[in-house]
Amino acid sequence: MTIFSGSWRRLLLVWLAIAATALPVPYLSQQPGPVFNTLGSLGEQDFIEITNAETYPTSGQLDMTTVREVGGPQRTITLGEAVYGWLNPDISVIPRRANYPDDITAEQARTQSTRAFASSQEIALGAVLRELGIPFTENVFVVDVISDRPAALFLKSNDQILSVNGVQVNSIGGTIEEVRKTSPGNKATIVILRDDSELVFEIPTVAAPDSESAGSIGAFLTSEINSEIEANFADQRVGGPSAGLVFALAIYDQLTLGELVGNAHIAVTGTITTTGEVGSIGGIRQKMIGAKKAGATVFLLPIDNCAEAVQRIPAGLRAIPVKTLREAISVLEKLKSDASGDLPSCSAG
Repeated sequence: MTIFSGSWRRLLLVWLAIAATALPVPYLSQQPGPVFNTLGSLGEQDFIEITNAETYPTSGQLDMTTVREVGGPQRTITLGEAVYGWLNPDISVIPRRANYPDDITAEQARTQSTRAFASSQEIALGAVLRELGIPFTENVFVVDVISDRPAALFLKSNDQILSVNGVQVNSIGGTIEEVRKTSPGNKATIVILRDDSELVFEIPTVAAPDSESAGSIGAFLTSEINSEIEANFADQRVGGPSAGLVFALAIYDQLTLGELVGNAHIAVTGTITTTGEVGSIGGIRQKMIGAKKAGATVFLLPIDNCAEAVQRIPAGLRAIPVKTLREAISVLEKLKSDASGDLPSCSAG
């Protein structure tokens, strides 16, 4: 038998406590990331360059906000990192499962995030073209599939989705919506175009990550907008779909006569659909912090994020919720004519 003295026991406890901080935990942390002016340039390249259309001068700053994520499929954070995040008001620590399926690989996560970002650029252009009444077509393609989900047995990268359960689909949101209508355990009838041939698959569904009653097949999708007008983006090495709204506003500003932002410094976040609906995003607290640190005085955000944002709005930052691209444009037009004008806000009152 080994008997430890009091000092040795204390030393052992200290050592065990230190060792425990290095243990991996199933969480990830979200921190304020870099901010980019979508009306400016990145290096020697315009942030957004419009081709095959007449464009107009812009001014002011229209910032894209980002979140720096630590953890997830790429690497696991330690208990020490999680505790530090819990104690730091600028950092959010959330369960890994809230953002990623348990079985997703690091490569799949990177591919999904990168394609979601590229898709948000395409969708933003589509939303603006629709707003301006300029015709275009939209197609939906498979990017990747999760290896142990039903789609892996049927779908391949670059398959074009034509219809789901007899409903023609031409947007990512519409495709997902139709699949979700298929109760888990039932089969979704999906028609695809592969190598110029139409194929029909009966694909079993499983429960979606966010709902036990909604169907999912485990496929990652991207969108392609077909139009003479093109928007080319500088490489920011950023992922995810949450910059869709700010991209749409920046494109709209270039394609329309008169400066939308004026001399203001405005930050924006939110996903976008080609029909102009603005969707909720993650990391709202970190994006507001990043916006404030970059000098923004106004922050446009999805209305669905307002309840979460209201508790954490930095002093001096005016948070304005929007539902659609049209609403966001109207907000910027009103701010330009009257910066202190009466507009909706996320506020505790």
